[in-house]
Amino acid sequence: MKSLHSGGLRRVFSVSLPVLLAGIVGGCATTSDLESLQKRVDELQSTVTQATSVAEAAHVTASEASQTADAALSASKQARATSSEASAVAGRAEKTAGEAGNAAAQALSVSDQARAASSDALTISQRATQAATEAKVKAYEASTKASSASFTADSLKSRQDAMTVPQSAAEASGQPKGVVPVKP
Repeated sequence: MKSLHSGGLRRVFSVSLPVLLAGIVGGCATTSDLESLQKRVDELQSTVTQATSVAEAAHVTASEASQTADAALSASKQARATSSEASAVAGRAEKTAGEAGNAAAQALSVSDQARAASSDALTISQRATQAATEAKVKAYEASTKASSASFTADSLKSRQDAMTVPQSAAEASGQPKGVVPVKP
């Protein structure tokens, strides 16, 4: 930028100097013309200095803006990478949530099946308990009937044995059958 401004200043002097010399040589330049020319040159020099200061400030501002833009671009790239990563994590979380939902539904189904099986098992157990109780009652009844039958059989055998012994004694005495011995 400085080389541009110093080049502009050179151009002003390169144009002003020949005009000044031409005026002096021609004899038409007066002191007031020279003072006026010097005043214009000073104004031009002041304007060039101000323009140089403004240009340097603009250059510094542009450099800062470029650095800020680079930082913003870097932050944007990081944000894009973070966004992509967050999107991937959200996708995995959604998939995991779906799988968890399926697992919960399956667990609920298994729980319902287990509840039904448990209810069936309870019903079967109650029936088995009732059948066992009935079997005990029938076994007791059978035992009672067996005891009664055994007692009846023993009683009948005892009677039969009691009747058989007198007949055997009559046979042993030699009396004919059908004759009952007389008791004296």
